[in-house]
Amino acid sequence: MLNHMLVAVNAVLPSFLIIALGLYIRSRGKLDDKSLGKFNSVAFRVFLPFQIFKNIYDSPLGESFDLKLVLFVFFGLLLAGALALLTAVVTEPRRDRRGVMAQGMFRGNYVLLGMPLIESLFGAAGTGLAALMIAINIPIYNVLSVIFLELYAGGEINVRKMVKDIVTNPLIDATVVGLIAKAVHLPIDAFPAAAGALKSLSGVATPLCLFILGASFAPAGIRGYARSLWITVAFKLLVIPGLALAAAAALGIRGIGLAVVMISFGAPTAVNSYTMARELGGDSELAAGIVVVDTALSCLTLFGWIVLLRSLGLF
Repeated sequence: MLNHMLVAVNAVLPSFLIIALGLYIRSRGKLDDKSLGKFNSVAFRVFLPFQIFKNIYDSPLGESFDLKLVLFVFFGLLLAGALALLTAVVTEPRRDRRGVMAQGMFRGNYVLLGMPLIESLFGAAGTGLAALMIAINIPIYNVLSVIFLELYAGGEINVRKMVKDIVTNPLIDATVVGLIAKAVHLPIDAFPAAAGALKSLSGVATPLCLFILGASFAPAGIRGYARSLWITVAFKLLVIPGLALAAAAALGIRGIGLAVVMISFGAPTAVNSYTMARELGGDSELAAGIVVVDTALSCLTLFGWIVLLRSLGLF
């Protein structure tokens, strides 16, 4: 069990080191809000789309396929998103925080934390099924997050503008293009230069987003949104994964499949949720706080879920 705790810590620690670097650089006066806004825009419109495209393109569709698991995660994430949005609307009076909270409650950091943890639990045999779910999780995470943030961006709801913004959102476009490229078996690997460039560009996204997050995070400001933050964290790490795991276990999902459910619903909020919130007009301070606190506490909650599920003999 200690090994699994160490895997979770080691998966999270590099993120915190990059966040700390961003905090330090900002404290030295090397960055201001204007420059951070430009960095954020570049990450959102250039590097994140490449990362999303690559993750979907690399996912092994057709291999290790489990229809029950795929359907469970697909519809489960839709229900989790609906529950998250309802909770945010009921508990948060400020419009610019509702979309941020809803996104924070259901959108997980599946690739960065999930894959190493599943490999630690089941070895290389578990990575195929876990990688397959990237093509399910990422499109749902991105589409629902954009809808939530657009729904509560600004004042009056302009349906035409919201639909246009969703259709032209670079992360949605990258998701669609990635699924098409995967479906038609686009031979990117046949062109080493293109494959290498894609790998390099996609690799920039996560560290850049973490750096921007650190430079934008204001620990002293947590008091101003503490209630919203802790509601979001509780739902993300405890309520939603608890409901999902209970339902999956009741349906007979076991072993690697149940671990995939645990990560899909219980991984901490994805770092690019901050980048998206800032770009689409959500409360970026709240978004930053959610990512930082979620990521820190996830070491304990994921370890707790692993111990519970193993003690019940579910994997």
